[in-house]
Amino acid sequence: MHFQEMRQFTKPLLLISLILFFGIKGSHLPKKIYSYTLLALCFSLLGDILLLYDHLATLYFILGLMAFLLAHISYALVFFTQGKKLFKKELRLVSGLLFAYGTTLYLILQENLGALKIPVIIYILGILTLSITAYSRKDQVNFPSFKLVFIGSLFFIASDSILAINKFLFVIPLSHLLVMGTYAAAQYLIVKGLLASND
Repeated sequence: MHFQEMRQFTKPLLLISLILFFGIKGSHLPKKIYSYTLLALCFSLLGDILLLYDHLATLYFILGLMAFLLAHISYALVFFTQGKKLFKKELRLVSGLLFAYGTTLYLILQENLGALKIPVIIYILGILTLSITAYSRKDQVNFPSFKLVFIGSLFFIASDSILAINKFLFVIPLSHLLVMGTYAAAQYLIVKGLLASND
């Protein structure tokens, strides 16, 4: 089987498996957390399917970005619900580091983005919000849950960064494997962390 054909099968299968896994195992969680997490996973599945065809037209890439942005917002709502309501010093420091990274990545990519500059800015803000709200859960949930979710959010940033650099800057050897590996780790760690949040 050709690699592209294999991706069309394995990438959606990952999210379908996680949706079923969380749907069964997460029913003990508060309704808002359970519902928004399933929504995030469903938006992620939609994004996966759309990005499989981004080589055919830019529209697929834009729609895929929109689907993942909605997934990040859904996850962020979950994390904010469990997190600190006050923006304390440690959280400000982490937020500053994440925004510095996001700004640097955008500045590196911007010359090659063309008409996608605004969508990419919005998307970067979305993924940074995901990670910041993941960190806001520190000391509000048990440490294993916090650690899994926050590390998962960083894997999400890594996956999206590799994808963006490969698409807009230069070709990264084995980029599909790197993107898929970090993305799978991100989704799995976040789901496992949320399931552990009531332990």
